[in-house]
Amino acid sequence: MELLSFAMNGVVLGLIFAVVALGFTLILGVMQVINFTHGILFALGAYFAFSMQKYVGFWLALILAPVLVGMVGWILERLVIHRTYGGNPLFGLLLTFGLATALEEIIRMVWGKTGYSVAAPKFAAGSLDLGFMIYSKYRLILAILAIAIILLVWLFLEKTPYGAIIKAGASDAEMVMALGKNLPRMRSVVFVIGSILAGVAGVIAAPIWSVRPTMGTAILMPAMVIVVLGGIGSFWGSILAGLIVGLSTSISVMFWARVSDIIPFVILALVLLFRPRGLMGEKSVLEV
Repeated sequence: MELLSFAMNGVVLGLIFAVVALGFTLILGVMQVINFTHGILFALGAYFAFSMQKYVGFWLALILAPVLVGMVGWILERLVIHRTYGGNPLFGLLLTFGLATALEEIIRMVWGKTGYSVAAPKFAAGSLDLGFMIYSKYRLILAILAIAIILLVWLFLEKTPYGAIIKAGASDAEMVMALGKNLPRMRSVVFVIGSILAGVAGVIAAPIWSVRPTMGTAILMPAMVIVVLGGIGSFWGSILAGLIVGLSTSISVMFWARVSDIIPFVILALVLLFRPRGLMGEKSVLEV
């Protein structure tokens, strides 16, 4: 029973990771930029929701906070990040790292250095009897929300004309421009979508993790591991890798908590030994 509980926690954690990683892999695939601000956008989603939830409630905060994060992402992309497109990926990495550091300090200036605990909404408080175990009601709702978000993103990419353009841009951005599509606008849209996904993940994860300035840094490394493990640019690869990282982290806590943080990196190293492009990846933008 205890193992099942840890496994359920791992699935929920993996779904959160997957939502964050989807935005990360979309941006990396289309822009060819390793976006270190992605973790800070996750943190901003949590902070925005924390600030407004007591006034507008959980559901409206779930809508408004990611929209605000999307606006922040659009400003960052239009003012700064677009200058890195087509250049050395290392330049984009260093630039976004500097932006992430600056934004983390801004969070400290606005909300303070201490962390805050966020209570689950009243309708999701307490536990639920599933018949075979008692489990947190909010974690179940979180899992449903994460699955719904993943399916909505998949439907957008697979069933809409603009989604098809974005997928094509992830494979060959210059060819999309040669066919007459507005590449700068597409990149802006993708960056905003990625930012919104990070913001949504921050909102739904806030009641589980304390809201603190360093939470963006804490989510960024698992997201990067998931993107590489699943295969850069692979939608379902990110989902699969997110679940693998979530389950392995959670279950390892049960048996040997001190090594839980390094387990995903060990899995990544083993997979890359045999599949350098990840579990479901095609040619990586990082390959020379």
